[in-house]
Amino acid sequence: MPKTPPHYIVGHRKPDTDSVVAAAVLAWFYRATSAASEAIIPIRLGPLNRQTRWLFEQAKRTAPVLRDSCLYTASEIAQPVPVVDPDTPLREALEMIQRSGSCDFAVVVDEAQHPIGIVSDRTQRTNYLLQCNIEDLIGTLLDFKHIIQGLPLTCLNARNGFKTPEVQRLEVPLHKHSITGNWDQHTAIVIGDRDLLLDSISANVPAAVILTEVTDTRAQEIAASLPCPVYLYRGTVISMMSRLAGCFPSSEAMVKDFTVVDCQVREDEIARLIKKSPHGLLVVDSDNCVNGSISAMDILQLKRPRLSLVDHSERGQAIHGFAQAEIVEIIDHHRLGDVETIQPLSIDVRPLGSTASILYERIKEAELTLPKEIALLLLGALLSDTLLLTSPTCTESDKLRAQNLAAIADVDLHAFGVEVLRQNDELADARAEALVSRDCKPFSFEGVQFMAAQIETVDLSILTDLRARELNYAFRQQVKQAGVDFGALMVTDVLHSRSRIIIVSEEAHWFDVHLPEDIRQSQRAWVLDHFVSRKKQLIPLLLTNIRQAQ
Repeated sequence: MPKTPPHYIVGHRKPDTDSVVAAAVLAWFYRATSAASEAIIPIRLGPLNRQTRWLFEQAKRTAPVLRDSCLYTASEIAQPVPVVDPDTPLREALEMIQRSGSCDFAVVVDEAQHPIGIVSDRTQRTNYLLQCNIEDLIGTLLDFKHIIQGLPLTCLNARNGFKTPEVQRLEVPLHKHSITGNWDQHTAIVIGDRDLLLDSISANVPAAVILTEVTDTRAQEIAASLPCPVYLYRGTVISMMSRLAGCFPSSEAMVKDFTVVDCQVREDEIARLIKKSPHGLLVVDSDNCVNGSISAMDILQLKRPRLSLVDHSERGQAIHGFAQAEIVEIIDHHRLGDVETIQPLSIDVRPLGSTASILYERIKEAELTLPKEIALLLLGALLSDTLLLTSPTCTESDKLRAQNLAAIADVDLHAFGVEVLRQNDELADARAEALVSRDCKPFSFEGVQFMAAQIETVDLSILTDLRARELNYAFRQQVKQAGVDFGALMVTDVLHSRSRIIIVSEEAHWFDVHLPEDIRQSQRAWVLDHFVSRKKQLIPLLLTNIRQAQ
């Protein structure tokens, strides 16, 4: 369980370059200005597109890690758990549990280190063994080798070639009149330094002799005089007898009815499972090896992670589990969405061309020296989101920022920008399903649910009639699966500032709402010049059409 709750910095689902760069740069910013850098973790909610991957390679920076939820996983909650093998004495296993201080059981593993059972002092099986009549179980559940290991006993004459004897009973003659001499070859005699008893043993050899309360020198003398294995216990007879129950192997005390969870299972599923598990949960990794354990108290003591949302403020675009986290800030350049919080938070939403633009201003305000590689990331994100400074979202101040960043990054602004846009052009060869889903966002307006996707290209002529039909079909399937009213796909020529708009829906009504009459009549492609921004052009157009249709 993390001592300090993580502070995740995360962009929206199906992340674009601005979203991923914003998470990475904000994390860098906080690490440069905060002492709590170990808890700051930039993450992304989807795979890197080609443009974003290329940009991070150019900057020689590591992209945020992939994560789909801010809820804890089992491996992040799990506490260390004692691990024992099947022959580990029960007493030793219970002592390991006590020393751990955070776990109610020990895990018994096989040779491959896979769990086969758990041992706990809270199980009926363990309590039975600790309170049973040991004499009844010696030679069955409790072999002499377990007694040797569990007490432990030291063999004094092993060099004589004695094998580990088969012992079925122990005899402890405490008084002269209790020396019967009637034992057999399966009895182990427990004695001290008593010559009379030694004579009886020599006359009727038992399976083994266990010496107690004898000095090392005297013990060696006795062992040399007896024709059977002799063992030394360094303690009193009473001590030895009280420890016998702890000699049972862990395999005899373990229970096999325990709940195992994969280390990647989330805390919401863990909370459900732990209610049904009396012993807590055993966490294993992908190789089915022990990772740790989770108790109900571990769940109750979890500290909620902190969230910084960048480049979005819509619930539908936010990370899974955000409602259970503490959202501490929103940094965005879109409209303010519908994310709700319990506590007050910091909101930095500015009408600029990219979230990277906002972060550049914050870095300047903090008077930090901007490294070349960070400047390159910010420049790439700004140029990507403003389509090389041609989008209606691009402000005059964005153009100045781009010039300053290009100077710090030591690149030619236009040449670098063209390459940034080319890296994002997969219109000709990428799978249609991947293209329409890569940059697709859900929206809601006056009870109408819809999706708006954008594909960028450097040449709209690549969009042939066949390719347009492939995209139309793939996008229609995505919209249908999402259960929204309609979808709008925007294929944008970023170098010539023009877009083709494709409307898909299961209801003919939405075609009448959005498509111009001449386009519907002629069934021509709907292409709009000077139309490149989903945020400032497509979404306002769709919202106006929805309002007018109601």
